Amino acid sequence: MLIEVRTNGRVEDAETLSDHVKTIVQSTLHRFEDRIRRVDVHLSDMVSDKSGHDNNRCMMEARLEGREPIAVTQQATSIEKAVHDTVHTLKRSIESVLGRESSLEQKRDHR
Repeated sequence: MLIEVRTNGRVEDAETLSDHVKTIVQSTLHRFEDRIRRVDVHLSDMVSDKSGHDNNRCMMEARLEGREPIAVTQQATSIEKAVHDTVHTLKRSIESVLGRESSLEQKRDHR
């Protein structure tokens, strides 16, 4: 599973953060790594010079083998929280897609 992390240039310490984000994504989605070709992560600080509510954004797009990409976005008060919320939402979305696929296969095999 290839994980690419990009920032909008306003995110501080982007290189260290990128390594940390890759570790979080890898550990959270490890059980799907044989089904996921790539995960693109886009991080942005919407208003870098001001503190405020939900001004940090994380978008993740997972490309599963033989499926349409799954994309989710979250905004939070910190980049770390946005990443955490986004990767867990992505995990649930993947579980849902693969769960439906598994249920359909089981029904088809049962006939």
